[in-house]
Amino acid sequence: MRNPFASLRRVLAIFTIILTIGTLGYRYIEGFSWLSSLYMVIQTVSTVGFNEIEPLSTAGTWFTIVLIVSSFGTFAYGAGLLAQLAMDGSVREYLKTKRLKRKVEKLNGHVVVCGIGRNGRQVVSKLRAYGAEVVVIENDAVRAARYTESLKDCHVILGDATLDEVLEKANVSAARSLIAALSSDTDNLFVVISARQMNPEMVIGARANTESTEKKLLSAGANYTVSPNLVGGAHLAHNLMNPGVMDFLDHLSMGGSSATNIEEIQIDELPEEFSACNIKDLNIRQATGCTVIGYISEHGNLTVNPAPEFRVSPHSKLYVLGNDSQIKAMRKWFNAQTK
Repeated sequence: MRNPFASLRRVLAIFTIILTIGTLGYRYIEGFSWLSSLYMVIQTVSTVGFNEIEPLSTAGTWFTIVLIVSSFGTFAYGAGLLAQLAMDGSVREYLKTKRLKRKVEKLNGHVVVCGIGRNGRQVVSKLRAYGAEVVVIENDAVRAARYTESLKDCHVILGDATLDEVLEKANVSAARSLIAALSSDTDNLFVVISARQMNPEMVIGARANTESTEKKLLSAGANYTVSPNLVGGAHLAHNLMNPGVMDFLDHLSMGGSSATNIEEIQIDELPEEFSACNIKDLNIRQATGCTVIGYISEHGNLTVNPAPEFRVSPHSKLYVLGNDSQIKAMRKWFNAQTK
């Protein structure tokens, strides 16, 4: 955004030059003292109408005429500029942008979401439910303004996410993850490439509309891709064939603050004594009320609803199901185990 104070600074610089030249002129043309010379300049350029300290010589009179003419335009331009800044709100917008920039620069481990269309809004809502710090990049000014008003605690940056300088404004280098949810596959590809170069360690997810684009996004550096068209089509088919099951699944939420949540537990993050024990020995059900509904081995093999005697192994994951209070208890239990 253009700095509205830049023009004002130029006016002040010109005015300072006029004061300096005027003071020097009265000092050396009329022989006034420095203070009297400055007083004469202020009195002349401000047109307050006081009399001269002493009668002016011919050279001093012509110098005063030139000083009045040159300063009048500067004052008129400065007054008009101040009025414009007061009325168009550019100062307020500029200061708001500066405050946002300082806040984003201090963030660490946040999530950057590129695009707040239908998919982007759902992404941000879920991330906010998780309690994640979110920075949104949106190129549409009207949509960005509307979203800024609706989510006061979300940082919205107006700009093109395919540009490196805009990604830098979102502090991508310090972000934990990024989601490219733009409507164009080409734009998402550019975002993934740029973001991966800026932050090789971050997790990147991207929207893909075609299967060929999914492969390109993964090759460019995305950790995973999601196709809204494929997901939406599968959802419609499941609703047709198993409406009751889909209605039940719609009540589940992958984290956040809904009534029923599914959470992931990394076995490697637990103490070593838990790395090769039975699910029953973890005591998750008794300690938190959550139920273990899934297990993924280090090779990616999925076991649904594993038995209590099922033995876990290093580099594997558990998935637990519970209501909001049970999930909170599970997180508290997990944090206590990992201290």
